[in-house]
Amino acid sequence: MAVAHAPGPLRDRVVFAGGATVNLYSMATSATPEPRTTDDVDCIVEVTPRSAFYQLEEELRGLGFSHAMEANYIGRWKLPTGLTVDMIPTSPEILGFSNLWYPAGFALAEPYVLPDATRIRILSPPYFLATKLVALRNRGWPDLWTSQDLEDIVHVLDNRPALPTEVRVADPELRTYVSQQVVALLSRPELLDVLEGVLPPSSGYKRKYEVERRLRQLLDS
Repeated sequence: MAVAHAPGPLRDRVVFAGGATVNLYSMATSATPEPRTTDDVDCIVEVTPRSAFYQLEEELRGLGFSHAMEANYIGRWKLPTGLTVDMIPTSPEILGFSNLWYPAGFALAEPYVLPDATRIRILSPPYFLATKLVALRNRGWPDLWTSQDLEDIVHVLDNRPALPTEVRVADPELRTYVSQQVVALLSRPELLDVLEGVLPPSSGYKRKYEVERRLRQLLDS
């Protein structure tokens, strides 16, 4: 995960999230198919008041980052290598938006040691799922076929059988939210076809039903 090195000395102050972290949740004993490729990484930061975010911006400039001028999102930064980093504060008051589950997800983030011994923090599996369900609702709900967030959700469900159990012992509010969103997702008539399209071509016809079963297990959480 090369993107883990992008924030440099700021790495200990952020929690990595988003599509760049998807494969870190795999419990498969053998190599799993890579999720969608991404050249950007989401970094959750806890900075208040607004002046603290401005200070963070100065630190990013000192590390060689520059604002991604083509982006509508003012928290998006780029390195000369082309790598993109989205700095997302936990508080929506800083940039005008956030994700419902970022504050608690940041507070309960888990350590993760990469193969090169780099230590980072990532969202716990239940909070990763919850944040992805928020994103799916906000930007991918009208067309599940093209939703990268649904693709990420399916990849984690497919490669982490323990996820329903982990959600079952998570915060009650999170469990309720996940259940509500999964009920809505299961009601979509095209879901099984979308699952088959999202899973690797070598998955076999029945694998989509296993992913659907794990979605239904989330309702028991």
